Amino acid sequence: MKPIVIIGAGIAGLQAATQLHRKNVPFVLLEKSDRAGGRIQSDLVEGFILDRGFQVLQTNYSGVQQSFDLTALQLQAFDSGARLWIRAQWTSFLNPLRSGLKLLDLIPHVISFNDIFLLGRLWFNLQWSADELVQSNESTSDMLNRWGFSEAFQTKFIRPFFRGIYLDEHLQQPASLFFFYMRQFLEGQAALPAKGMGALADQLLDSLPSESIRFGAEVIQLSSNKLELKGGELLEFDRVIIALDPHAAAKLMHVALPESVHLGSKTFYFSSPFREVQDTLLHLIPGGSKLLHYCFLSHVAADYAPKGKDLIQATSLDLGLEPEEALRLLAEYEDVQGLKFLKAYAIPRSLAKVGAFDALKQTAASKGFILAGDYCEMPSLQGALVSGEKAAIQSLL
Repeated sequence: MKPIVIIGAGIAGLQAATQLHRKNVPFVLLEKSDRAGGRIQSDLVEGFILDRGFQVLQTNYSGVQQSFDLTALQLQAFDSGARLWIRAQWTSFLNPLRSGLKLLDLIPHVISFNDIFLLGRLWFNLQWSADELVQSNESTSDMLNRWGFSEAFQTKFIRPFFRGIYLDEHLQQPASLFFFYMRQFLEGQAALPAKGMGALADQLLDSLPSESIRFGAEVIQLSSNKLELKGGELLEFDRVIIALDPHAAAKLMHVALPESVHLGSKTFYFSSPFREVQDTLLHLIPGGSKLLHYCFLSHVAADYAPKGKDLIQATSLDLGLEPEEALRLLAEYEDVQGLKFLKAYAIPRSLAKVGAFDALKQTAASKGFILAGDYCEMPSLQGALVSGEKAAIQSLL
């Protein structure tokens, strides 16, 4: 019996392999690099844990709850909400479902009574008519205006918050994403594994048989029933799952795919002297700055920094932004005395645009190839997990 071959050991590929392994189906997982995880990896730099780009784990994702041993990950959660820059100082905006009467303190500078009513209506609709909302094809920006959220609430919270989630300055991603993420924000927690986001990939990898995984294996040619690795080795397969990023998958299938189908970001990491006052909220920087947000990662998960130090991340949509400029911009909102630049990750393909991959999907279907990746579902960890599971099921049909 020929094995099922999975190309790519990102989260989608690892999930597909996990599902096949649970069914005792032979597989071979090929990974070009020397590590699993794809975009979800963590590095150790001078004793600091640096995720490859700012990432969080949403605990409300069904795929996360079903796929990981969350206890073993030793999750530490952000406070649910954000800090907003109001009247030249930081003000806490907490999850409306959890903050109670504290929300009234922000009227009218951040939120209005009508905004509170609309948030309640939104949450109620997500409980009873989520399918209709998720199928919405209008842009998030147009939807926000149509619903009637106030200019203050949009400017000071919704748009800065979702610019950081979408990596899209103008919120042109579909409203379906807004409803999906808003439900996670209202009902779940954003958390960090104690050992970094890379621990997610490590946990999936550790559950797989090592003899079925090959690192340093680059696929250069692909046909209907066999593939060629760099170096000339040929592998025959029963079915193949292509769990690469869309551009790598397109190259392998000779499909033209423009760079514009992805949104990019750059994350800067700085070490800081330890601060006694702990701050576990994301700071949303007002529009007009090249920075989206920043936070103290070590205040959420202490292991992210060595003893006596703190770790700060700041994220931008400007891939060309230099560390010195990022620090200068950060100084407009935070005390940067004693900060030391550690590393920056420029990731031009951070997030896929919804609905931009029809040609790729059609080509794969015509050739009998199975695609896996968050772009096949919804750009998120949930999307990667769901697509990997679906790919494994499809490979058995």
